[in-house]
Amino acid sequence: MRLGATIGQYAEFPDPEDYVAECRKWKYRSAPCPKVNITDREKIRSIKEAFSRSDIVIGEVQAWVNPLDPRQEIRKQNLKQIAESLAIADEAEAVCCVTVVGSYDTRDEIGCDNPHPNNFSDRCFEEVVEWTRKVLKEVQPRRTKLTLEISPWTLLDGPEVYRRLIDAVQHPGLGVHLDPANAIRDGHLFYATTGLLNRCFDLLGQSIVCCHAKDLYHGPVLNQINLVEVIPGTGVLDYRTYLARIEQISPETPLIIEHLTKPEHYAQAAAYIRAVAREVGVTA
Repeated sequence: MRLGATIGQYAEFPDPEDYVAECRKWKYRSAPCPKVNITDREKIRSIKEAFSRSDIVIGEVQAWVNPLDPRQEIRKQNLKQIAESLAIADEAEAVCCVTVVGSYDTRDEIGCDNPHPNNFSDRCFEEVVEWTRKVLKEVQPRRTKLTLEISPWTLLDGPEVYRRLIDAVQHPGLGVHLDPANAIRDGHLFYATTGLLNRCFDLLGQSIVCCHAKDLYHGPVLNQINLVEVIPGTGVLDYRTYLARIEQISPETPLIIEHLTKPEHYAQAAAYIRAVAREVGVTA
């Protein structure tokens, strides 16, 4: 696998060369694409060349917007942004463009995958298939994949529904961005991450093109389901199984650490993942 990190979460690196230098400093072999507009062809080319020279893979172009927003004009703008992000990914030869299936909730200030009672409806499934097909038809990616991320308050809350979506969309441009921590929704799964991981890989297999590295532990209120993100290695996710199954997909699969605020925290996570990788015979 190719271990990487969302370094843009702790510092800005407008120059692609500086961005890549930060990756080299921490020995990351993959990373998300730096922010760039579809109209800035020269910067896209510079990003692609800088990553290529350093043998660092662009793991993902992020498109964190809500494609199911019930406000039609906002939905239109969000779908345009996803299509443009997918086009950037294709031009930069990134592994994928990653987004969420969306939510009918309109609280933009919270996020793009918020809770809503209709998120698990048959109508929602049909609309996700529809917008996914629309974006893929518009962009027709040749070198990258459109991928969706599991999120517990959305339709896409586990590997089973992801398999259904892939079968329904039936387009070679749709892949899987796997974040198994997001599929841990209750106490049963909290104590059974090995089985969850194996289901993810058994069901989604070669459709998996990129992965996220997080971990989960329970919060302080034990009479309620209160799961919080923690640094990898300090939670319950079975990283031995996770890394071994990633390697079976491809040694080139990016595994990107995310949602940490300091480079030292990323370094702690990377040290743990690399140690586990050595134990199971995986190159990180």
